Amino acid sequence: MAQEWGRTSVRFKEDPVLRSWAAGAAQDPETTAIDLAHAILFGRAQAALEAVAAGGVGLSADHARALHFANEMAELRHYGPLIAVDDGLPVLAPGVREVIGSFDTLMLWHDQPPWEL
Repeated sequence: MAQEWGRTSVRFKEDPVLRSWAAGAAQDPETTAIDLAHAILFGRAQAALEAVAAGGVGLSADHARALHFANEMAELRHYGPLIAVDDGLPVLAPGVREVIGSFDTLMLWHDQPPWEL
């Protein structure tokens, strides 16, 4: 006795929409700051972001690893990357510097080293 199986497939297209940090800050500055602080702490990426802000001088493999994990956490919260490339050099993504600047006001960074951007 032979059995015949029908095959049906469904194709899902995933089109993730990642917010920029600038857009997130314009819509909900407090939540965006909390999300960014969490991503940076998760990735232990403060030194890496400071190196990027300084023009990429002294970026190391450890910095790249920290940025990778921070970006992973940011993506989980539907944000784009923390850094961008401008003229071949790494720079902070639009809005990141301003959101980091709000950490003290929101008391999100009180037990951490001060930022040197």
